[in-house]
Amino acid sequence: MKLTDRERIEGTEITIGRRVHYKKGRAVESDRYAAEYRDESGKQVAENLKTESRLEARKKALAIHARLQDGRPRVADSRLALAELVDDYFIATKARGVAPKTEWKYRADLGKLKEFCEEQKLILAVRFGRELFYRYREWLVAKEYQPKTVYAALMICKQVFKWGHAEGKVRENRLVGTKLAVAKARPQPCFTTEQVELLIGRTTGVEQVAIATLGYAGLRIGEVEQMQWIDLRLDDQSGGVFHVRRGGSNGTTKDKDERFVPIHPRVRTLIDMAPRLSALVFPGITERALLKRIKELCVQLKFPGGKSYKLHSFRHHFASLCANHHVAHRKALAWLGHSSSGILELYYHLTDADSQAAMQSLATGTSVELKPTAEGNLRAMGESKIETDAQKEAEQVVMNLPGVAAERVRFELTSGFKPATAFPVLRLRPLGHLS
Repeated sequence: MKLTDRERIEGTEITIGRRVHYKKGRAVESDRYAAEYRDESGKQVAENLKTESRLEARKKALAIHARLQDGRPRVADSRLALAELVDDYFIATKARGVAPKTEWKYRADLGKLKEFCEEQKLILAVRFGRELFYRYREWLVAKEYQPKTVYAALMICKQVFKWGHAEGKVRENRLVGTKLAVAKARPQPCFTTEQVELLIGRTTGVEQVAIATLGYAGLRIGEVEQMQWIDLRLDDQSGGVFHVRRGGSNGTTKDKDERFVPIHPRVRTLIDMAPRLSALVFPGITERALLKRIKELCVQLKFPGGKSYKLHSFRHHFASLCANHHVAHRKALAWLGHSSSGILELYYHLTDADSQAAMQSLATGTSVELKPTAEGNLRAMGESKIETDAQKEAEQVVMNLPGVAAERVRFELTSGFKPATAFPVLRLRPLGHLS
């Protein structure tokens, strides 16, 4: 059920609002209030409150809350220790079979919560409410944790009490209604194509192939580490594809979905020369060792801010490459293994001709006629449902299909590659993180 003018009733898990229904394809907002909540069995329930008064709707929501409380056993939570609640939540989380890395993150964040409570001499879970929650946030900030770390720790704190209430360990979830602003990611560096080529030129063997794959396929380092020869579909006519189906925890990808990424001709040339020493395509490549090597090379090559580059900087390069060469937005998302991506949006906005032309018109005072259905505008609003001819051509180029030789020099690398002229590379400064 869709509600507008929503309000969570304090001290409950009931939300009230005006119900929206559709009449002849048009959204119509009701004058009367309705309530959303979960019943004793945990089933989502929508109930018409039959009143146009917000005050009366609040009273009826509280009556529903009282009715629900009467229908379930009272929880004697006055002596439940917060440390015990946290430990029980962690045990339940592990029982779900989360990945080892996820388990480590939960352990670290729950440890922060227990440390804070020890410093505050807080023992009972019933005493932890909104005031202490926001004090916990201040404590995390004072410890100089990064914004994303603070946000993650606070979200897990909320999950602890939500789970405790659902499991009947605490009588009330006192953190209902607490608000958190989503943390902004720190700016991340992005390699240019010239820099990627310089790094490839300074390396040899498996290390060289791995760097080329990161730069021209946009794979995550875990996907490179676990890539096997049986995951490569090598074809003499199309160039082949990477079948990305592992690289995260538990033998799958980070997003749990498989995907296919076409093999760039630059990468295919190196793969064809690589010896098959084991089932792995990149034997001996590890995240820590390769990251150390990349930072050393960036310093040696005197890249600006050399030590700031990461392995993820290669994914940023691939995203910018897709944007610069008009690869369809949703195709680029599929290759990167994302349903959405803020950093990819940034690169596509930077290369959006309509947006750039409109801004130039503001500077010059001239008018620019824009088509309201232009792909760039639709993509900016997340409503793109078409691929332009240029995008289709770019996709064919990457797939190395026959019949597009004239376009190929715009995207593919030839044997006489010259970094300074082969790519019209934009100097992009990312605003966020592409994971």
